[in-house]
Amino acid sequence: MSVNPTGKDPGSEDLVFGKNAVKAVLDSLPEHCSVVLVSEKMATNEREQFLETCKRAGVRWQLVHPSRIDRICPGGRHQGIIAKMLPVALTDLESFLKGLDPVWGPSLIVLVDHLQDPQNLGAIARSAEVFGADGMIVPRRRSVLPTSTVMRTSSGAIARVPVVGVVNVVRALEEFKGNGFWVVGLDHSKGKILWECGLPERMVLVVGSEDRGMSRLTSETCDLLAKVPMRGRTGSLNASTAAAIGMYEWMRSLKAGSVGQSAKE
Repeated sequence: MSVNPTGKDPGSEDLVFGKNAVKAVLDSLPEHCSVVLVSEKMATNEREQFLETCKRAGVRWQLVHPSRIDRICPGGRHQGIIAKMLPVALTDLESFLKGLDPVWGPSLIVLVDHLQDPQNLGAIARSAEVFGADGMIVPRRRSVLPTSTVMRTSSGAIARVPVVGVVNVVRALEEFKGNGFWVVGLDHSKGKILWECGLPERMVLVVGSEDRGMSRLTSETCDLLAKVPMRGRTGSLNASTAAAIGMYEWMRSLKAGSVGQSAKE
């Protein structure tokens, strides 16, 4: 059973509610689940079973007060559990890597490292499509996922660029390295100036979260850190703006024939 939420709870994803319906979604369509909300008042045994199912499926879950579920599904027979559904299914990393074509040709991937703002993710998705990215990588946990808000902000671009959901960002980056990619992280406080780097043909561009930037482990996994020089007093660029500049520079370098020089030197 699914409905569109009518309450003021954040997010505007479609909902699946009721124990049997949510279980069916977790078993068959976990890649469509944004988060599962479980009432604190649900019987302990049932609650633990659902949480264990979420863990196995790699789906986020939250224990919430019953009033929150009532607010999202007023009058609905939710039985204390709701699954928020994504308008865009997340692709698994293995399938995505196998589908890249040509295998050793130019390719741009954008990885967002625990971004929180859906409008930022939507703006990045829109730029990713414009500049010819082959895909986007998002962590499945502690990160914004492609919700309806993202769909609207991206003008539908999020549905036209493959979105890969990963549990471990560092492990995913290592997988890309094994497939001939160089990992370039945007960091406003360190690294070389972006347009002096000689960006690689096969590049994963990493953009950090709005408040903390890249995590330490993600930064250490990058082959190269790059920054956009700034003259103003603001201190840093919005994550989506920085990502757009990074994508544009990759495309410009590719067209100019200067892409890949740093990797060759």
